[in-house]
Amino acid sequence: MDRKAEATIMGDLNFRTMVRARNRFALILSILVLVIYFIFIGIASFNPQLLAQTVGNSAITIGMPIAALVIIVSWLITGVYIYVTNRHFDQLKEKIKKEHHYE
Repeated sequence: MDRKAEATIMGDLNFRTMVRARNRFALILSILVLVIYFIFIGIASFNPQLLAQTVGNSAITIGMPIAALVIIVSWLITGVYIYVTNRHFDQLKEKIKKEHHYE
């Protein structure tokens, strides 16, 4: 690898802006996932009888579909991150690499 080209890219304002935006986006999505998990765990810890209520006459409790929803929402948030990264940030990265004739 060409260390000089890497140093030039690292100093590029567009590259630094892209990295900051990607990190900010990842942080926001991570916080969102953590908030969802902490709310669920908080309810399970401080008000377990709420999640222990059954749905109709079945043996399924309210907590089971809510837990499944927490997992599904986490997957969806991960999918959003992958989609945005592949469609936006990877294209910016390739553009910057071409501008600096890297690889």
